Amino acid sequence: MSLSLSPAEHLQAASEAVRQHNHAAMASGYDSTPEASRAVIALVEMCARLQQAIDHMDGRVVRDLAAGRLAPDDGTAPGIHAYSAQAAFADARVALDELRGHLQEASGHLWHLGMVYEPEETEA
Repeated sequence: MSLSLSPAEHLQAASEAVRQHNHAAMASGYDSTPEASRAVIALVEMCARLQQAIDHMDGRVVRDLAAGRLAPDDGTAPGIHAYSAQAAFADARVALDELRGHLQEASGHLWHLGMVYEPEETEA
């Protein structure tokens, strides 16, 4: 991907890649369980990267709130929406952590079936 893309554009491209995966999987399916195992590993990695993306977004909102750069279009105080977004981000972190755990469990079961094993990345 080009480095000239904004962070949001990079995420939109990643979303499009997942959409293309889904269409390919619907059309021809996975060739084998090892291929599905590799996909599960990729999903585990994506969960970790999504956690980091949320941290970056949350940090931006906090900085903009502190700098007085937020002006809600509904006339409410900026903090109402900023703090509500922070609460939603916190909930999303918990949900992603739970999802990641389930996917890691699935990956472990696939490994016991003699499938692909790739160690977890240390830097997501």
